Amino acid sequence: MVGSITIHPTAVVDTSAQLGEGVLVGPYAIVEAGAVIGVDCQINSHAIVAGGVRMGCGNRVYHHAIVGTDSQDMKYRGEKADLIIGDNNVFREFVTVNRATGSGKATVIGNNCLFLAYSHVAHNCQVGSNVILANCAELGGEVVVEDFAVLGGLVGVHQFCRIGAHAMVGACSKITQDIPPYVTADGHPARPHGLNLVGLKRRGFTRETLTKLKEAYRLIYRSSLLLDEALSRVEAQMGDCPEVAHVVAFTRASKRSLSRPRRQIEDDIVD
Repeated sequence: MVGSITIHPTAVVDTSAQLGEGVLVGPYAIVEAGAVIGVDCQINSHAIVAGGVRMGCGNRVYHHAIVGTDSQDMKYRGEKADLIIGDNNVFREFVTVNRATGSGKATVIGNNCLFLAYSHVAHNCQVGSNVILANCAELGGEVVVEDFAVLGGLVGVHQFCRIGAHAMVGACSKITQDIPPYVTADGHPARPHGLNLVGLKRRGFTRETLTKLKEAYRLIYRSSLLLDEALSRVEAQMGDCPEVAHVVAFTRASKRSLSRPRRQIEDDIVD
């Protein structure tokens, strides 16, 4: 024990690692050279915090979880890259999170996220705050997951895809295109099935906002307008709603295209 820092005698902590007040490092855990661990973090038994990790406060890394190891990208050549982790995140057993590919690049995780056992975050991913990855959910390289998104167990996300804010993706889904904000999605490949009404109501979204989101998706998915025309109309009619404005911006920024409902369930997106 050093001051308020507790390090088990069997743990291996490099002398160049920086540990904040109240940090606990459990039996057989490893903290590598150059790692930075913030105040009140817990690194439990057999966990590894690799070099290049910059971790905020109040994080918990459970048994056998490994954060900050080299990118598994075939382009990676040993260049210096980082994993930046915010505050109050939980990494359960056997979770793996990789550093980025590219000199000076970073894999980034926000605050208050929960990564359940065996989930994986690959190189260069950008994960927002209040995100949940259930057991064995896996993010390919350079995936973006926005705030409050939830991915069910065994979900696989293709490289470069984006998961929109407040979206909920059902277990075992395969994601090969962008999942828009505020929807539920499921399937192989995953398709939107409707607004995430339960989650949105729990988070205090107003009836007015939900109505505008439904109308926005009706224009995007069901009108005879071209996508650019539909987005322009949505923006003109409802652009004063921040959530609708986010849908428009998210759609316009898509590089892998927006996942679309199957025809037989399109009514669910607006009803």
